[in-house]
Amino acid sequence: MMATPMQAHMAELLDIREAAAFLRVSQTSLRRWTNAGLLPCLRIGGRRERRFRRADLLAFIGVASHSTLSPPRNHFCELYTSDLSRVSGAAAFLASGLLPHALCLLIAGKGVQQGVIDQMERVRPAVRSDLKAGRLMLAEYRSSAVAQLDFWRARIRSALQEGVSQVYVAGDVSAGELGRLPFDEILEYETEYGRSIARAFPVTTLCQYDARTISGLDAAGLLQRHDGPLH
Repeated sequence: MMATPMQAHMAELLDIREAAAFLRVSQTSLRRWTNAGLLPCLRIGGRRERRFRRADLLAFIGVASHSTLSPPRNHFCELYTSDLSRVSGAAAFLASGLLPHALCLLIAGKGVQQGVIDQMERVRPAVRSDLKAGRLMLAEYRSSAVAQLDFWRARIRSALQEGVSQVYVAGDVSAGELGRLPFDEILEYETEYGRSIARAFPVTTLCQYDARTISGLDAAGLLQRHDGPLH
């Protein structure tokens, strides 16, 4: 018996398990992305189960064919060489993220925070209003990797529940408590951040490090744990 057009259409849809395998991510990530409106899906039946078109999945990861699949690039590293490039890099990144339904987070020492805000104010005079309205938030690094990862999960989940669809994070690791950890622990933190934060939530992250204080070997280790430099 020949399949009807409706049956053929349904056969082309992937359930959440199949879609997660297709994108090589968790089902939890798919639920978060669809709830945030970042990934289209259809709702089928009385239980409103998610179904996904292959074309939508391919568009989501920005590929043109099945043979070139790759995860989203959203976890970047910047090695700055001066105090000016430190604040200007974070300011430019955060200014580009101040969009409707987005949250920007700057996490660094107090002095660096002030420098970034002053730099942003030159191109966005309303940045103080962004702070007051909660569109831009400031924080400092926790003293342990575990505490910091817990902070990210709690803060991002809260933002998503409040209706935010995308989060932008600029984190100056060298300008905070986390930067005082042994460097192998920092590398472990970046690995876990990429796995459980950058790949699990709709967040784009710029991790900043002071190239004047780390070795070339350490810098190479950092770049290996990120999607690459931002530019």
